Order: sequence, then C-alpha cells, then structure tokens
Amino acid sequence: MTQVVPQIHEARCWLYYGPTDQGQSEFVDYDGLDPYWTLSDLLINEFDGFRELDTEINGEAVTIRFTYSKSGFTPRPTERINSDRLYELEINIQGRGERKCNYNLSPRHPKMRDSDGDLTTTAFDHTEPDEGLAVDCQPSNIPLDDVPDLLTRAIFELADDAGIGLYHGYFDAPFGGRVTALERYVRITRSMNEKLIGTGGVMDRLAMLLSDTAGTKGMHKWDNEKERGHHHVIRHGSKSASQLVSQHRLGGQLKSYLPEHPAEFEPDDPLYHPKVGTKFVGGRTDGGSVDWADRHDLVQELDERLLSILSWADIPVEAGGTTFVADDHFGAHAVADPVPLHSDPLPRLEAQQEHLLLTCLRDMTPADEDIVETLTADGGTHARDLSEDTGLSLSTIYRCLDRMDGVLTSDNGHVRFVTERLRREVRAIFESVEHQIETAADRVAEIVDQDVRQSASAAFDRWLAKYGAELEPPESDGERSVVRIDTVLSRIKYTQRPMLETVLDEMGTAWQQDGRSVDQLADAIVKVTVDGSREEHTAKTFW
Repeated sequence: MTQVVPQIHEARCWLYYGPTDQGQSEFVDYDGLDPYWTLSDLLINEFDGFRELDTEINGEAVTIRFTYSKSGFTPRPTERINSDRLYELEINIQGRGERKCNYNLSPRHPKMRDSDGDLTTTAFDHTEPDEGLAVDCQPSNIPLDDVPDLLTRAIFELADDAGIGLYHGYFDAPFGGRVTALERYVRITRSMNEKLIGTGGVMDRLAMLLSDTAGTKGMHKWDNEKERGHHHVIRHGSKSASQLVSQHRLGGQLKSYLPEHPAEFEPDDPLYHPKVGTKFVGGRTDGGSVDWADRHDLVQELDERLLSILSWADIPVEAGGTTFVADDHFGAHAVADPVPLHSDPLPRLEAQQEHLLLTCLRDMTPADEDIVETLTADGGTHARDLSEDTGLSLSTIYRCLDRMDGVLTSDNGHVRFVTERLRREVRAIFESVEHQIETAADRVAEIVDQDVRQSASAAFDRWLAKYGAELEPPESDGERSVVRIDTVLSRIKYTQRPMLETVLDEMGTAWQQDGRSVDQLADAIVKVTVDGSREEHTAKTFW
C-alpha cells in the first residue's frame, strides 16, 4: 500500500490578467481593460444583465451564471457609463456535486478612486502591466491548477452562446496572482478520529504545548453540542507551524469536523464520518498570501502537515485500508509521489516543558511552594487575592513570578500557569508527594525520563537542544543508552536538512568536550528519521 492523497476542499486566490507576452515572442497588443469592456458588452447588450447556461466543460455537466454587481471604484471621466461606480462581473460555475467556483472580475488601472473619490491602492500598483483584470476566485473541490482554465472555458462558452467571437489572447493565462487561503482534507472513520480529538489526543496535546511557545498565537475551539466531534479546530500562526515541522511557515488551522446537521447521516454514509483538514490562511501567516507561482509548494506543505499529524496519532496514512472513507470528491486513492512524513515533535516539546518545570521546582522556596500549590487548585487568581490566600506579601508574590518565569505568568495582575498542562502536572505532583518538594523534583525527573545530573553537561546539552534530541540512560546493567533525534536528517548533500554523519559526529565531539569518555556513548542506540524514513543505528558506527 502507498500513501493516501488528500483532496482540496476550499480555496481563495486572485488571478491577474493583462497584456503581457505570457511566454510569447512578442508583446500582446491590446489595452489592459479591453477584456473587461468586451465582457461587459456581452453581459449587458447580449444577455440584458443576466445569463444562466447549462453546458459541458471537459466532459462535466456544468451550469454557468453570468451577472454583475457594483464595485467600490468610480469610473474615470473618460469612461462614459451610466453609473457612479464601475461594475464587477460575476461568473459562477456549478459542476458535479459540490464542485463549484465563483469568479469576480474587477477592472484595475492606475490611480483608481473609491466611491468617495479618494485615491486607493490595488495589486496592479506593483505589477507590469499596471492595468487589467483582477479576478477573485473562490473554488470548492477544484484543484488550483484547474481554476484559470475553468474560467477561460466558461467565458468562451458564454461567447459562443451569444454567437460572437472573442479574442483568445485575453485569457490565455494569468500573468500573476496570489493564494490567500487553501484547505486540504481527508475523511477518516469516527473511531480513528478519537485519536485526534479525544482527551490526551494529538489535538489536545498540540493545543496545550503550542500555547507555551514564545511568539505564538492561536486558539483551540470545539463544539460537541449536536454530536461529539462536530467541530474541533486549532488555529495557529507561522511560529507554531515551524514548531511542528521546522521547515514549515504557513499559518492557518488544523480541524476535524462533521456536516452542519450530523444526526441526518447513518454510518454507511460517507458524511457520517469527519473530514480532517489542514488550512492555510494568509492572515495568520508571516508574509501573508502565497505567490501563485508557489502554489504547488503550498499544497505540499499542507499535505505534509496533515499526514504527519495523522501519523503522530498512530493513524495509518496508507491508502487501501479501513482508515479512510471515500466521498464524492475525496477518492481515498494512493498518491503517485508521496510527501515526506516528519517526526513527532510532541515528545520534544513536552520534554522542554517538563525540564523547565523540573528546574523551577528544585529552586522553589517554601513561599513559592505555597503560591504554586494554591494556583494548582484554582487555575489562576489575582495577585491581591493570592496574597490574601497565602498570607504572603505582594512583593513576595512577584519575586516568585520572576523565579517561576516560564511556568507562571501574570496578565494585568492575574496570576496563572502558562499552560493548563503544566497546572495539571504540578497538581498531580503535589498530590502524590504530600508537599515534599525534594520528592516532587524526583517525580518530575521520572516524568521526563532523564538523570537530573545531566543538566551539568554544557556542550552535550547544547547539541541536544540544537537537534531536538533526548538521551535515555540505561535503567539497568546490560542495557544500552538511547539517543532520540527529532530533527529530520538527510544523507544527501546540498539540502536544507542536516547531514546524518555530521550530526552524529558533532554528538561524539560534544560528549567528549564535557570530559566524558566516548566509550560511554559508543554503544548507544540512535533513533532518527533520515529522508522521511525512521532508522536505528549504533553511535560508534559514525566515529
């Protein structure tokens, strides 16, 4: 079996049309707004402002609706039209099932003015040519590559219907564009979906861990009112995307959702089972929208993230099994060119939080202990109330906050744990050891599965942090140490990924720099992902 291929759901993009050479040997000779005036004439004079046409495009029965609306721009004095605002042309194409696309065609020229007569800016202020058509496209279940061709075919179907000729050069290809939103999805069985949305599932863990990352912003929302799993979503930005996969930068959301009325569907109906999707949103991405020319890279990043997250939840990503449910648009087919699956970052993120927790617990004063224990019970309270509850001064409260930075935070005087996960962890520790802080520290050390004395290491700790690695010392005689590396490595030179041999050579060097014999680590088992495949090696093989 091979990897399943996700399906596009919804997207939004802008395509720009104008008189460029478009790969031809000579510059196309027409005015940038000629296509706009030609289509306006077709709509108003031939179709009296509205036309609905049933036809066939590429073997698919479609319905085309052609109409118009008023734009927010005023015409130039030389443009004699019977309106105080320019018209925008609307073309809607409805195909099989939920396949559809809405196109809004709007004229663009230098020094455009809004409805109040004020100068405004458009994307054409930064393009060559500086006038033409800006087309706002909103496709559903239609691949991005098909969006320009579908528009062209619809326009010529309308022209043929009116019995008029139309210059083919107007819509040969867009000279540019931007993608502002795109979602890719698969449909999985409800039972498998529990691994994503259940308590302690991947979405729950992602939300808690990403909320503790500096520089991130996001939201975790769920709606189980009509049906469990009706709608679960994690919204995130670029920094969170890079925390999940180091090479990723697209902000957006991860979601699992059922139809609007889930009770209407029986288990044998594909819509009974949830969609799981990854969505790019330009407004949540550093740098905003994606250039039209980079749309294939955008699709690849979304597919990598979607399938990797499924794999982290132990959900098979191979086509042909019982995990995926085909619907009218998602075929649950195998992809010809699989995308890389990235290693699970959650253990590394959890280890970072728990190491921070360990350090803070070991350094707590008795006053700190009283403050932290109080906060584990109520989740958060104002510093004044905390002072009253513990009998400690406000200055003591704020000194504790300084020492517990990264574990506790204050927002306008409201003191709380940085994440709910940390609060749960600390509460469990206090309850299990009856307030003995030394025992609590030992308990945390067991949780992170590491020797607390390892923190004295300098060079090796830096190596661990650099590659998101962990060292698991042997629990008894005869066992071998295990080094887990979360960074995806490569055997191929001239890639963005670090080389396997270089990383393991650095490991041995760092170990020796801390004054330890290389023989102590030589037999360690190294677990690492290399070019998308999980591998195990013995450390001394590379020394």
